[in-house]
Amino acid sequence: MITSDKSSASEQNQPEDIEEKKSELLQSQEAGGDPEITRDQLSLGKRLLNWRTIIPLVIVIASLVYVVHKENIDPQQTWDTVRSANLLFYLVAFFVYYLSFPIRTVRWRMLLVNAGFTRANGIKLPGFFKLLEIIYLSFFANVVVPARLGELYRAYLLRQEAGVSATRTFGTVLAERLLDFIVLLLLFIPAAIISLHENIPTQLRFGLYATLALVMVGIVSLIALRLFRSHIGRIVPERFHGHYNHFQEGTLGSFKRVPALTGLTITVWSFEALRFFFVALSLHLFNGNIGQIFVASLFIALGESLLTIVPFTAGGVGLVEGGMLAMIALFHPNTLSLAAAAILLDRSISLFSILIFGFILFMVAFGRQTARQKKRINQSITVQKEPAVAQK
Repeated sequence: MITSDKSSASEQNQPEDIEEKKSELLQSQEAGGDPEITRDQLSLGKRLLNWRTIIPLVIVIASLVYVVHKENIDPQQTWDTVRSANLLFYLVAFFVYYLSFPIRTVRWRMLLVNAGFTRANGIKLPGFFKLLEIIYLSFFANVVVPARLGELYRAYLLRQEAGVSATRTFGTVLAERLLDFIVLLLLFIPAAIISLHENIPTQLRFGLYATLALVMVGIVSLIALRLFRSHIGRIVPERFHGHYNHFQEGTLGSFKRVPALTGLTITVWSFEALRFFFVALSLHLFNGNIGQIFVASLFIALGESLLTIVPFTAGGVGLVEGGMLAMIALFHPNTLSLAAAAILLDRSISLFSILIFGFILFMVAFGRQTARQKKRINQSITVQKEPAVAQK
């Protein structure tokens, strides 16, 4: 009887526990809840036409044009080199790049589940392809407007689909970015040292080793932050405790099943390197064996990704191209037209294809959302009319 009573009590309390957990995960507009993220705040059109977007872009593009002119890069020769590229290798580079998006989707879903977005907690996440769509739209937002708006846009889109906490969701996106940054540097630094070996300047070598040490310190700091959560919470002002708890749970709560997450992240960045590897093969950009070409491609592709982190222009336009030109020049200082052709081919995949396909997907998603809103309005009007008809 005692066992039966305990079982009965547990069954009665289980729905209450689920509802309590759900209420923590769902968006809250009350004091201590998530701040409202409005559609106007994330309007891509307004931000695209904003002077804060246009002026930095003009400055960087003008600087890039100056460098091209100063280095005597021949546009016609560059275009002829692009046209002579091996189409098969280019298509493989395109395919490999887009193969990384399903891997990113699996990883983000794992982070969301780690943070408590599960059916057991009363949360129904969107399906795989909807999450894939959200990630791709966030990439589109990042190449359209600066300041990495796509990270916040992803949290907003998931809240629109599942009604979950935007703060906690953004915490999972930040956790993903931290994981990306750590793995990216752990791959980039050895690739730079191996590919450049004796050609690497002493100052750059020292800087790479110092950066590697800082990455290790960052990893230790994340572990400490997880272990001493309550101690840090005491330092945070009381009025921010709700935000801190949601953000901390979304970020550090995502770091479970670390080996699987690390493996997925390494796979993502390997695909990024393979993209440039096949672009390099299509143009015969590097000399040497396949291993040497891959390490050089890894160095340049990951360096390109690091440059996109700087939120100065949308998609890193100007900064990325200039940085890639400088990195390729370390291997081929006298063939800048060939380097420019490689950059154009690579950016046609990682930037221009996102702009084109992302815009199409954005318009389709916007149309679906508008249709759903009209349907809800029509349903509400119908519901309001029914009582009036019944009274007559």
